[in-house]
Amino acid sequence: MNIQPVLLYVEDEENIREEMIEILELDFDKVHTAKNGKEGLELYKKHKPDLVITDIQMPLMDGLTLSKEVLSIKPDAKIILTSAFNENSYREQIEELGITAYINKPINIIELFEQINLALT
Repeated sequence: MNIQPVLLYVEDEENIREEMIEILELDFDKVHTAKNGKEGLELYKKHKPDLVITDIQMPLMDGLTLSKEVLSIKPDAKIILTSAFNENSYREQIEELGITAYINKPINIIELFEQINLALT
């Protein structure tokens, strides 16, 4: 029996979200998607995914706040953050939270799947 991991992908930019969903669905049977952190948190609570990939800067709830909320529910949750901004202020918060990985945009698909494989093994 081969159980496929469940993924939650949270991204506010529609074009990026749609493109990434197509790519992620090639390797994952279940990909839940949200367009902001608030929606992402509701989907996390409902589906308890094995991995969360989220943008940092989003409306309603940013990716760092989403990550904090997810980690308060499941302290060993696997989370990969993405951002078009390479700001050092995020790096410190990311390390303090124990985030699994941080990837700069534009997302390198090879790097993303390397981090996904590391997170899920």
